[in-house]
Amino acid sequence: MDKYQLFHQLHHQQRGFVLANAWDLSSAQFIQAAGAKAVATTSWGIAASLGLADGENISFQTQLALVKSLTKHLHIPLSVDIESGYSNNPLQISQNVLALASLGVVGINIEDSDKDTNALRSIEQQCTIISEIKKVLNENGFGRLFINARTDTYFLSESPFQATLERAKAYQDAGADGLFVPGLTNIEQITSLANAIDIPLNVMAMNNFNSAKAAFAGGAKRFSLGNSLYDLVGNTIKTSLTQIEN
Repeated sequence: MDKYQLFHQLHHQQRGFVLANAWDLSSAQFIQAAGAKAVATTSWGIAASLGLADGENISFQTQLALVKSLTKHLHIPLSVDIESGYSNNPLQISQNVLALASLGVVGINIEDSDKDTNALRSIEQQCTIISEIKKVLNENGFGRLFINARTDTYFLSESPFQATLERAKAYQDAGADGLFVPGLTNIEQITSLANAIDIPLNVMAMNNFNSAKAAFAGGAKRFSLGNSLYDLVGNTIKTSLTQIEN
């Protein structure tokens, strides 16, 4: 089984899987050493580790350099948080994804929020982006790369569940392999959404590592830790130093 097959299989096993997010090579190696079957990057953690705020404030070249280091040193599948694609042009976004695919990543997260306006892109615009990514990947032999379509409806919409449901079906039809809904924690809504789509549902830890079990019971297949490990490391350092000084 190659890395693409393994990563897809993780999303379709009976029980969901926890995906830990790294922000540099050492954190990714710690995750791998802990026995993880796959690892993902966290844009928030990468930016914070460089003293920057999240939101594509690191250059795409910085992103590529980090991913190149990760794929060189890791033997487990790597998925990359590409935020909104570092562009609003579907052609440019697809070329950015192709550059990552060429380095050996097996998956990406692509958001539907516009970094220039801090608003949701239209459904039509995001579907065009997803379709173009899929087309370019297929044309270049990377058709098995897992496209995890992230929607920021729970952060930016007044009626998040209905907005998510509408976007979920559209993104699925556009070629997404998975749906990522950070901010979704209501178990009944997780179940309703999971039952309404034919692709795996991904939710994220929102300051609660222990919510994974409930999310899986509700129908989620992937539980991302997001920036939780980054925060945990920072809090551990502060607590340890405080204890030493006292």
